Amino acid sequence: MKKTFTINISGTVFHIEEDAFEKLQAYLQKLSSYFEQQTGGQEILQDIEARIAELLQEKMKEGNEAVTNEWVEEVMHRMGNPEDFMDADSTGDAPKNEAKAEKIRRRLYRDGESRVLGGVCSGLGAYFNIDPVFLRILFVALVFLGAGISFFIYIILWIVVPKARTTAQRLEMRGEEATIPNIQKTIQEEVKEVRNSFSKINQSDMVPQGRKMAGKAGQASVQVAKGLGRALAVVFGSLLILLGFFGLVSFLISVAVGNSFMSSSVSGLDPDLNFGGMMAFVVSPGVMSLTILLLVLLVGIPLLAILFIGTKLVFRYKTNNKLIGLGAFGIWLVAVVAAVALTLGQVGNFSHKNTVSTSKALNCAACQTLKVELDANALQKTSDDNAHFEDFFLMGEGSNKVLAGRPQLRIESTEGTDFSVVVRKSSRGKDAAEVQANLNKIDYTINSSDSMLVLQPFFVIGNQAKLRSQDVLITVKVPQGKQVRLGKDLDELRLNIDNLNNLWNEEMTEKTWTMTPEGLKLKE
Repeated sequence: MKKTFTINISGTVFHIEEDAFEKLQAYLQKLSSYFEQQTGGQEILQDIEARIAELLQEKMKEGNEAVTNEWVEEVMHRMGNPEDFMDADSTGDAPKNEAKAEKIRRRLYRDGESRVLGGVCSGLGAYFNIDPVFLRILFVALVFLGAGISFFIYIILWIVVPKARTTAQRLEMRGEEATIPNIQKTIQEEVKEVRNSFSKINQSDMVPQGRKMAGKAGQASVQVAKGLGRALAVVFGSLLILLGFFGLVSFLISVAVGNSFMSSSVSGLDPDLNFGGMMAFVVSPGVMSLTILLLVLLVGIPLLAILFIGTKLVFRYKTNNKLIGLGAFGIWLVAVVAAVALTLGQVGNFSHKNTVSTSKALNCAACQTLKVELDANALQKTSDDNAHFEDFFLMGEGSNKVLAGRPQLRIESTEGTDFSVVVRKSSRGKDAAEVQANLNKIDYTINSSDSMLVLQPFFVIGNQAKLRSQDVLITVKVPQGKQVRLGKDLDELRLNIDNLNNLWNEEMTEKTWTMTPEGLKLKE
């Protein structure tokens, strides 16, 4: 059994016997050495390989699994011998064609080289050896004469008939043998025709005129693009100037004085956020000044950069001193690192947590409905002028500012027969002693009289106390079968009340609720 190889010819894989492989390889090497210096040589070699692959595929249909030496010799005989081309070049005679003098069967293809629409008429003209112009006239005439079927016939032929893609297929379309001389002649004629077409175009007056018009159009496009770019730069720069200026002024006034004089929609900053006042209740003693400085650098430098970029876009001035920008960026990076280190240092102040609870029974055994109201006098102290920070705010108490927070209210069922209220206070700190001290500084009181429970709208953290996640949770215990009436201002608290009517917490106020085994239900 002969040794076989696997080769790829023009994208098709073949199994070939060893002696056939050697002969075919030598044949292709001779062709390559000859055509690599010829005009269109690379395209000629590609079409020759495609034709060889097509001939071998026809032989494979006979049932043999490997290409034999006889097949290769037959293909070489049909394609032509390279020595004939070399001898013809040296003598100046036409190359001899020793291919089989058998009649070549024409094949119908669509001619994509001389097509008008799909190449159907060009292909039919080559197949029947008639001028395709007559066929085009015939198709058009039949359409206008009412024989619309010609249009559909053309579409069907366009879809069914394959396009002549290779030189060998274009030769078959004209009834010529796809030998090497014919392939070479066809490709070189096409290359020559393309060169002549380009030469005629370059020699005509249209080329310089076209180049001149294209140059003018390009210059006009560049000017329009520059104008639009300039207008967009001015608009964008103006927006940056407004953002940088008002943001910077608002931020500095907020840090130095307290509340911002502009709304948040203009400055981007919360007008109720008092930086200086709130920071004093958050950071540890001794780092307040450093905190404010870092805050100014972290926010102020980007705002200055925005203002600078905006003025440069609008006024188009040039700045050559890059040290200022690099220095500002370096300072900002140092501020970022320092802020991260300072923040990590403050995390330890929240490492411990504790909770204390106190319970108070409401001595009203005969009461069927408990009215829960908010202290109206205390509510007047919480105005919109106070600086808020999440659920905490600064509140004036005489000449001092104290930190106050909003407590949370829940309503739960109890198995007892009397109403009661549980107040749970929680806080954090760096150690157990500090946590206990923070708990002792939380001031929150409730008042009750008969069937009335009056709650404070806020709890106060004692003077000089730091913000350490202090919280107050008020739980009202309601016996089953009894009712609770929620006052209109209770939504000032952080309500967390479940109900069977699926109402929002804010919608539960000014209504009476009955405690059932399943939970609170709205009284009808």
